Amino acid sequence: MKREFKYLRIISFVLLSVMILFTACEEEVVGPETVPIKAEIKQVIVNNSIYRLDELNNVPGDIDTLVVTVPQGTDITQLDLDIIFSYFGTITPEPGITDLSNPVIYTVTSNFETREIMLMAKVVPPSLTSFMMTSPREVVAQISSDSIIMSLQEGIDYSAVSFIAEYFGESIAPEPDKTIDLTANATISVSNKDFSNVYKFQIDWYKIIEFTGVIFDGTQHPNEFLPGSLAEEELDGWVVEEDPLAYHGSVAHFISLGEKGTEGHNGAADFVYGDMGLDLVPNETTTIFRMKGIPDAGENYLELAFKMEGLRCKLLMEFDNLEFVSDEKNKWKFLEDENYTYDPTQWNTYRVTCNAITKEIKLYINEEEEPKLVHFLSDHGSSPEVEVGDGGGNKFECLIDYIAFETGGAYSPEDLPLSKIIK
Repeated sequence: MKREFKYLRIISFVLLSVMILFTACEEEVVGPETVPIKAEIKQVIVNNSIYRLDELNNVPGDIDTLVVTVPQGTDITQLDLDIIFSYFGTITPEPGITDLSNPVIYTVTSNFETREIMLMAKVVPPSLTSFMMTSPREVVAQISSDSIIMSLQEGIDYSAVSFIAEYFGESIAPEPDKTIDLTANATISVSNKDFSNVYKFQIDWYKIIEFTGVIFDGTQHPNEFLPGSLAEEELDGWVVEEDPLAYHGSVAHFISLGEKGTEGHNGAADFVYGDMGLDLVPNETTTIFRMKGIPDAGENYLELAFKMEGLRCKLLMEFDNLEFVSDEKNKWKFLEDENYTYDPTQWNTYRVTCNAITKEIKLYINEEEEPKLVHFLSDHGSSPEVEVGDGGGNKFECLIDYIAFETGGAYSPEDLPLSKIIK
């Protein structure tokens, strides 16, 4: 009997251990109503419509304030409110027909906290919030006051423009599924009950600038490109060399030995606008060239003179700075500019723009938006041309990939991108 009792005790102990083990392994089940939920108003539906709900302030210690925006003409003393608030929570007073001519304080209670929230109404006239032309091309407009401001390219038919728009009000005319004629005095009207707001189009027309100039590239000797250049009898000043990375596979190896008559020749070449079929007396010019300086070959890397009718300025590409020289000097010392990585012994693109009216000359490097040097042309009795390699008694040597000449305007990299010139 005692043996049977002993076995019974052992079996009971084993069963109890198994029950404890299974109980310990069971995960505690948490109901959704026990998860802490913030007491808040999520949305306010006014007269069966959802309008914008903005938080006015959320200063610690102050009462939270929400502003519901309603269209002009709405009777805010008889608003039918349906308020969406925290899950598993309550709200008082109960939403329904409400007078919001004065703020109303609601108390929202969740399973976690109780908060007071002030609700206010803001009456807004019917308005256009966004406008985008979708055809004949996509253009996003700017809405300012009662104007729709757009920048459009000339030469395109805008008589049947498709568009999409966002607005605050009951209706818009014409509707986005219609078209609008921007060549006439087009308007967009947004209305709500007895109120309307009319928007007029303010269009800034612009032209696409095309390259109308000429390009000299390293496959040609300057006097082959331009008969009568100063390099005509100094062929050894310009040597064509193959380079697979160049614009057309070759570069001009340019050597200046100094002032002509002192050490043989200077290898300079005058590119006269008229001889190239360009404007004989341009008011604005753009010259773009890609070059690479050769170290230890002389005093400079290159010297260029930009000449317009009665005006001139030189650009000196020295070893430690770039310099405009006219009546005065204007330098940019690239070795002192820690924020700019520039090596004149590598391939770089230089753009020089000249304006005879303002007498302003600018230098852009590697097609950056802002010029590195801005200076002024000085009075000088010279014909309109660009002189490449006026040594002035200095020796220098460089490789030139191409030089592009444009007399249609003084174009920045943004106005006339290099991609429109170098195809």
